[in-house]
Amino acid sequence: MFRKRLFLSTVFAVIQFSLSISLTQSSLAQQWEIRRLRGTLRVVDVHQPEISMNVMYNDFLISKDKDNKFVPSLAEDWRWIDDRTIEFKLRRGVLFHNGEEFNAKAVEVNWEAYRKMEHATILPILDIPDETIFEIIGKYRVRFTLPEPDGLAYLRFWCFDIMAPAFFSAHSFQEFHWSQLEEPGPWGAGPFKLVEGNTVYTKPSGRVVLEAFEDYWDPRYPKIKRVIFENSLRIDRQKALELCMETEGPIDIVSRIRPLDTLKVAKSSFSKVVKNRAGASVYGIFNQRKKNTKWKDIRLRKAVNYAINREELVKYAAMGNAYNLGGWIAEGSYGHNPNLALFTYDTTKARSLLAEAGYRNGFSMKIIAPEGLRIECQIISKMLERVGFRVSYDIMTMQELWRKTFVNFLDKPVEEQDWDCYLDTDADWAGQAGISFLIEGFLDIGGIRWIEYDPVYERMWEDMISTLDSRIKEEKIKEMVTYLYDNACALFIYSPVTLYAVNNEVTFVPFNDGFLNLKETSVTDRHWSIRGKNN
Repeated sequence: MFRKRLFLSTVFAVIQFSLSISLTQSSLAQQWEIRRLRGTLRVVDVHQPEISMNVMYNDFLISKDKDNKFVPSLAEDWRWIDDRTIEFKLRRGVLFHNGEEFNAKAVEVNWEAYRKMEHATILPILDIPDETIFEIIGKYRVRFTLPEPDGLAYLRFWCFDIMAPAFFSAHSFQEFHWSQLEEPGPWGAGPFKLVEGNTVYTKPSGRVVLEAFEDYWDPRYPKIKRVIFENSLRIDRQKALELCMETEGPIDIVSRIRPLDTLKVAKSSFSKVVKNRAGASVYGIFNQRKKNTKWKDIRLRKAVNYAINREELVKYAAMGNAYNLGGWIAEGSYGHNPNLALFTYDTTKARSLLAEAGYRNGFSMKIIAPEGLRIECQIISKMLERVGFRVSYDIMTMQELWRKTFVNFLDKPVEEQDWDCYLDTDADWAGQAGISFLIEGFLDIGGIRWIEYDPVYERMWEDMISTLDSRIKEEKIKEMVTYLYDNACALFIYSPVTLYAVNNEVTFVPFNDGFLNLKETSVTDRHWSIRGKNN
């Protein structure tokens, strides 16, 4: 009996061992299949494709993950020597798209080109200061000593894309356009190579093609072999959406679709809706700088805020895809202030404030907004008319809106801009820096200041960005947000859920910074580009 029992146990053990090998091999095969480089995606980014393309093509010392947290990238680690000096340990074995090796010398070449520019980034506030001292400590170790303690250091280094040194032998970047290529070339170090088109903000190509860089330093990414940005369709959102919903192949992803379009996508047999609660904000900025502006009067700015029925907006414009009504920095985002007293819907108070300011019968005002906020703009205009405003509005492309609101690219001087309020939507693009909604419209250094110059707010800003302690810094951010509310510096509306139309056979991974970074996105075996053997 014992021998029989031993024999059966031995046989069972052998079978179990054999099965474990089989299962392990199968599991590894499945894992390999998921990560295998394959497929083609055709996408339409209606918001900011130039930035989306750049974060896929380039790489940085410090990057941001899909949850908007700063993580190692070309630098595998870093440490603060003191409150002004940061030392980066560079990643070994990294290649640029042209085959050059990434090392400390490559960083030095980039730094020398970067510091020659008056303004490297589209938001000068994100430039690394010229007074910064750079040192090579070893082949794979560099050190930056900033002129003063800098709470934006991680964000600034995220904006310092590192290019192949050979690029600078024959090329240079335009002011405000660091790392934006006017033509394809093997100059980046990111997960994708630029093989067709350009990535320049002011003159984007109608079609841009990115191909996977198979020698990318992180073996997990990318998962897609080819990504095509169909930028010519960004101004025809409806056409892009129809191509995604009604057939298979022409368009795989459309970013930032309208809430009303989710009902159409839900009926499609080819696509689905992907939602991401990423801490974005829909807001309005008052023009306090145009000639003879009325908006320096806080009573008028408050009247507009009280005139907005945000619950109606959520119901009819956002179709329920919004939260944080009247909020600025959303719950879960760095800097959220749960104790903030938000503006509520109160037409009586709105009319009273108008009368108190001397406009009992209201006055004419002009709103400008991007195409993506057309419905919101129409509804807000009607709400303002309820309390006495006479509203006209213009719907624009993002490039047209920038030429009206972005001080460095205006089509006419600040005082000649005739709009009264511009509506916009922005993601929490700065992540743990916590500044996404503290710059635009409010700061001189931000390049988009439309409030009257406010030395108090400017001092609060300087105090906050000189703070390195994350906990203390967040409290200062909350104080700044409270100040903006107390002075009704903006029209505070709500946080929208970011919506995407996505091909059913695409495993889409959205990033919380709002950009269409596709390095973690993959396709299934049933995707058109796999079935068609275009992999």
